[in-house]
Amino acid sequence: MNKQKIEQLEEEIKTSHYNPQVARYSFSELETKEFFNTFWDIHIKPVIEYSKQMAEKYNADIDAVWLGAILHDIARLTDEEPHDEIGSKIAYEMLIEKSFDKELAEKVRGIILTHRCRKYPPETIEQKIVASADAMAHFIPPFYLWFAKYTSKPLSEMLESNLKKIERDYNEKIFFEDEKKMVEKEYNTMKNWLSYKI
Repeated sequence: MNKQKIEQLEEEIKTSHYNPQVARYSFSELETKEFFNTFWDIHIKPVIEYSKQMAEKYNADIDAVWLGAILHDIARLTDEEPHDEIGSKIAYEMLIEKSFDKELAEKVRGIILTHRCRKYPPETIEQKIVASADAMAHFIPPFYLWFAKYTSKPLSEMLESNLKKIERDYNEKIFFEDEKKMVEKEYNTMKNWLSYKI
């Protein structure tokens, strides 16, 4: 029952990325569309895939993890910050509206609220899985090329902030040793790239 509903919701959120309704910052309509299309392909989709694999591996609640992965950056579509706090509320209301169980909606809210590991650190296995998957998806090389295309920061500042981000993601957001090993090579490569001095 939930599987079909989750698949439908995933398709709906993918469609929202492929046809965004809100322009991002000072982007043109075409730039906004390209931004969110690529964001789905190189970030959201890998987070979903990693999350589902880990949910099975670590015997977690697959429905909560899957939904949390699909919706973890839902507030990005409306360009609202802090996207973890706002997104957790948006996701909860969306799931209740779509007749998902209230307990499941609460779990998903917690997953989204904690996925950045900042103000609200993950506590449950499901929360740690999606936070880890989110960090792991940052080690897919196109992510930082995509990021660089849309930043207004000077190159040296971008390199420095992204270096801090990958250090934090690798050391503080991936909660499982096997998964750390999976991205260790990419982490070391990116660390070398981002350490380049201009």
